[in-house]
Amino acid sequence: MSDTEIQLSGEAAAPSACIICGGGSFRPAGISSGYRIFKCTNCGFHFVYPTPPLSEIAAIYEKYSSNQHYAAKAERKVLRAMKQIRRYRHLAPGNRFIDFGCNIGTAVEAATRLGLDAYGVDIDEESVGIAEREYPRGHYHAGSPESLPADWKDFDFAFMIEVIEHLPDPHAYVEAMKARLRPGALLYLTTPDAGHWRVPRDFVKWHEVFPPQHLHFFTRDAMRRILTAHGFEVIRFIWSPKSRLKVLARKT
Repeated sequence: MSDTEIQLSGEAAAPSACIICGGGSFRPAGISSGYRIFKCTNCGFHFVYPTPPLSEIAAIYEKYSSNQHYAAKAERKVLRAMKQIRRYRHLAPGNRFIDFGCNIGTAVEAATRLGLDAYGVDIDEESVGIAEREYPRGHYHAGSPESLPADWKDFDFAFMIEVIEHLPDPHAYVEAMKARLRPGALLYLTTPDAGHWRVPRDFVKWHEVFPPQHLHFFTRDAMRRILTAHGFEVIRFIWSPKSRLKVLARKT
């Protein structure tokens, strides 16, 4: 079997189809912390295969200590989010803002300071608790997008910052997010850029590769495909000197 391309030889050996483009041709991209990573040769999407069971992923996050790290530099994160919101808010049709994966609420606080009606959702109850305590002017929900209250809808401007790479099922999450946005709503999304020139030739040496926290690694092509599949039109990709994929999209 060639090292550069796998001919599928059973479910356990390799994936049968790319979850982004449906292609069936893959290259092994290496092994990190015991997890195998593959690259789709059609759209450039990289992913951990097989996807770890949810119990395994949950066990990692129970030990996750980034809340304290984020809290230590919270004001800087608020100011950075304010800069991003100011830059793009004119493209949004209204003032209802939601941050998917809000962590401790810094982007929600940023939007609130700028006069937006700001909401945040995060799967981590501890993070949401910190957000409610530190930034009580915002509205918060602990849970998945599918579990949001019925009146959390018709948002005009959504953030999704460094979230999609963590998700076992990015399609389900993007679809649930879309359901809460009004037609014409603006989405600002960031994630590690697997197609960036700074990514090492040996993919698993890239500092963004640390499964099972990061499971999926998008290129511009792969990102455009998943957003288009869920009813978004990419407005533009924003250049970044770091290996960061930044995209503005609009719900059609």
